Amino acid sequence: MLNEEAKALSDGLAHSHEITDYDFWRALKSIEDELYWLERNRRPIPIDLVYVRAIVRTARQKRLFIACDPAPFDSF
Repeated sequence: MLNEEAKALSDGLAHSHEITDYDFWRALKSIEDELYWLERNRRPIPIDLVYVRAIVRTARQKRLFIACDPAPFDSF
């Protein structure tokens, strides 16, 4: 569960026209790779990295939901 500041940040990212869907995917991939490396090498995982992943993931999900058209065809 994200706090209000994180929700506002993810909303801003989701509605930003400067960030592409590919940028979201690339950011999540980089974060996941970093977390994997830290885990494999038994290194401490910074909580900030976990928060950033949650914010970016939420923003990407919101972006995908915004782009989704629930009624792609005209109603009869």
